[in-house]
Amino acid sequence: MVLRTSYRREGEAGWVGVLRDGRAPVVECGHRHHHRDLSTSRGEAAQVCARMILRGAENDAAARDRAHRLRTAWQALASAGGFHVPVSTVESAKYQGSFARHARTCAERLADQVRADGDDVQVLVLSALHGLVALDDVLDPYDVELGDPGSITRDQLAVQAQLYGLDGDGSTVQLFLANDYDRLLSAALQSLYVYPLSGFEGCAGNGEQRRVLSLASRPDTPEAGTGSAGLQVWVGADASGFAWGQKILVNYGRLREVVTLPVALAAWVCDSRAFTEIGQYQGWRFTARQYAADLLRFAAEIGKLQWAAPMDWPASAALLAITGLTEDVHQDYTTDSVIELRHLVDGKVHIIPVVTGTTLDGYLRHGAKYAAAGIDLTREPLVGIGALVGRPAAEAAAIVRALHAAGVTRLHGLGVKNEVVELVGPLLTSIDSANWSRDARYEVGRCPHGEASGVVWEANCPIAAAEFAAAQRDLASGRPVQEMLPLFAGMGTPR
Repeated sequence: MVLRTSYRREGEAGWVGVLRDGRAPVVECGHRHHHRDLSTSRGEAAQVCARMILRGAENDAAARDRAHRLRTAWQALASAGGFHVPVSTVESAKYQGSFARHARTCAERLADQVRADGDDVQVLVLSALHGLVALDDVLDPYDVELGDPGSITRDQLAVQAQLYGLDGDGSTVQLFLANDYDRLLSAALQSLYVYPLSGFEGCAGNGEQRRVLSLASRPDTPEAGTGSAGLQVWVGADASGFAWGQKILVNYGRLREVVTLPVALAAWVCDSRAFTEIGQYQGWRFTARQYAADLLRFAAEIGKLQWAAPMDWPASAALLAITGLTEDVHQDYTTDSVIELRHLVDGKVHIIPVVTGTTLDGYLRHGAKYAAAGIDLTREPLVGIGALVGRPAAEAAAIVRALHAAGVTRLHGLGVKNEVVELVGPLLTSIDSANWSRDARYEVGRCPHGEASGVVWEANCPIAAAEFAAAQRDLASGRPVQEMLPLFAGMGTPR
């Protein structure tokens, strides 16, 4: 991605002379021509400027052909006022690789921030075959890499840079390109005495480049939807979800072996993958010290980590049958994990307590165990409810009601969705679920949202994730909930 900015005079609307051959841009003069120029001279300033740029490229055969098409297009466009086009993008170029999608998404976010400050910015793509292209250029498929016969050269790029106005005074060129592309375009621009800024300078690899892209486009203000009003929904996602700009839950197993961590654009939470660890391995394959150390690393390097689940032991009947342990032992292990992890992270990461049980009474007994250990669940900012997945909706809803009546009013439903949310959504502070992705994988397949999603498969679609979250919030607000009368279950200070 190549970003080119030019600065608008205060109080004036700026325009660029844009001539097109069909839908594809033929030339943009690249300099600011203000409204008075266009209204008094019918765009003569823009036309003259574009012709001057083309005259500088007369020695290049491709440029001569482009100039001929330009002059032909100008005759048709001039009478219709076709040059009155502000700097903007209409459609995206067909670049579908994950890195290209990430680069484009972050470049456009960064461009939006520049526009919000009242300045203009143009986002370009560097193609190995075509060179610099605008986001609304439509390209036929090709299989050419830099250095191949017929690939773009430094001299050709220098000509294109002039056509796009990258050599204009007052412009800043920022590159977010792979190393070989960066070197080629930098050489072309330097031949025009333009010295671009490389966004990836010093990066050791693709992972560090992705971090730069995320950091460059990271908003300075809190993301939308992080307030306390309504049900908070953390959608399950993999590491690509950090670039979505929405609240996500990421499984610890997806991050544990990552050397260069991504950067979060929005708040997120970390799941310890308790069901997987206990269900498949009858215990935890990593220690509390390892988990705590990684959580501290995630908080420092990824950022925006709101809370993490403990290394809990869900006390569902299915997992008790696998471990051969009792509900009481699972509860003790879970309580001990919360205490140990909180000591290890020393307040730098919030570890939420999780209550678990086989029956409703078992959940209340676990709450009393926390109180005996010095943790008052009624005063905790958030308490997770584990082992609800797989239960009938009415049974899970009854557990939520009982905990709420016992004074634990800030509840997070681990893996809760749909029917349970419809029954007791107003009693829940937040929920998480990755089922939207699983359903999308098996029921939808390829993403139907087109290029707006930036992905190929619906299972990784941020639009589908946002739609799932919105649907859960709608379910939670659909009807009032009958609460139980307050009860004292020994979880904290009697009310």
